Amino acid sequence: MTTNPRYCSARDSLQGVARLMLEADVGEIPVVDERHQLVGVITDRDIVVRCVAAGDAPDTCVVDAYMTAPAVSLGKDASLEDVANLMAKEAVRRIPITDEAGRLCGIVAQADLERSKARSQKAKVSHRVSSPH
Repeated sequence: MTTNPRYCSARDSLQGVARLMLEADVGEIPVVDERHQLVGVITDRDIVVRCVAAGDAPDTCVVDAYMTAPAVSLGKDASLEDVANLMAKEAVRRIPITDEAGRLCGIVAQADLERSKARSQKAKVSHRVSSPH
């Protein structure tokens, strides 16, 4: 798990979030409220498909209108198998991790599974996430 992942607020501009993605070399940024509780996620795909392809200007658009909410997430005590199962079920490549109060504390990416001992789970996730729905 990546601890202390980059995050944004629902009021941030999509252009600013895209810059954050570039700096951090990530494709998803968790969206948190003022109490640091997870409220959604914004992906590079959300920005391209929901904003740019629709003809909207990322420098004037805010995250709230384009993010995926609520985000699927797991608690920090979840196992790698729990993470892999949720990734496969929801066909997502990343799972935000929250503490007991719902505050963002980490994120697990599909690449994290590949680096772990959960390689059997990796195949299931890769197949499900990469298959058309």
